[in-house]
Amino acid sequence: MKQLRTIVTKPEQSKHNGKWAATFENWNTCGGEEYLASSVSSPPLFETEQLAFEAAGRALVVLEETGRYPNMCEAF
Repeated sequence: MKQLRTIVTKPEQSKHNGKWAATFENWNTCGGEEYLASSVSSPPLFETEQLAFEAAGRALVVLEETGRYPNMCEAF
């Protein structure tokens, strides 16, 4: 049986606008082996790395409660 686990990863800074993106990794377990299934990031919307990290935490709560990421096209 597959199991999905999502974690917040280190925010990434844009080379274009200098702002920060919230980032995530989705891990699956299948047959007892865990592997990176995908990675997800918001656009670079946040002024600081800390603000992006905090937003990622909020997004993870929404994901866990609803099964969906929040609208990451705007600061969440």
